[in-house]
Amino acid sequence: MTRRPRPRAYLADTVYGALRQAILEREFDPGEPLTEGELCRRFRVSRTPVREALAKLERDHLVRVVPKKGAFVRTLSHDEIRDLYEVREALEALAVRLAAPRVAREELEDFEARFRELRARGPRLSYTEVRPLGEEFHRFLLKRAENAALAQVLEQMREQVRAVWTMSIVAPGRVQALVGEHLAIIDALKRGDTRRAERLMTLHIRRVRDAIFRLVD
Repeated sequence: MTRRPRPRAYLADTVYGALRQAILEREFDPGEPLTEGELCRRFRVSRTPVREALAKLERDHLVRVVPKKGAFVRTLSHDEIRDLYEVREALEALAVRLAAPRVAREELEDFEARFRELRARGPRLSYTEVRPLGEEFHRFLLKRAENAALAQVLEQMREQVRAVWTMSIVAPGRVQALVGEHLAIIDALKRGDTRRAERLMTLHIRRVRDAIFRLVD
């Protein structure tokens, strides 16, 4: 029986998803060229799905396509990082304020126990262990905030900064610091001190930004 070829749209979506994940996971360096020939060999597809995937990635602000030169992994400028993180500070603090009355103590205690387990690993702790729990905690607060507009804007912003954010957590000392910062926010929420939890979230986002600046400057 002859196998029917997969639709081109499906191939483009497959390449798009896989390449997007690879960029966000920093398999490619900022500014690295993405040549069509290499991508065709990597994904075993023709040039058309690759070009369609690159066009979608450009709309996601993850790739920069330069006419007659090709596609490159997009880098955020110092000013773009500053602007995005100034807004993110305010929005993440707002998420904490809106979520605080709606979070259950049991939920906070569960996150606290899981962060403490990570902290107990000491110098063996890696960023690949911290990142998923950190992202889960931020999304938990956003869900409890119950504000669809805030969720949409913050999710878009997180996607824009995700590549450089990943860079920040491999900075010296940041892995354990991230755990401590999240535990402090959880403690403030458990005590019902919303203002302190907001301030701690603002400081957390600012420290992430500063770690990025130290690496890109």
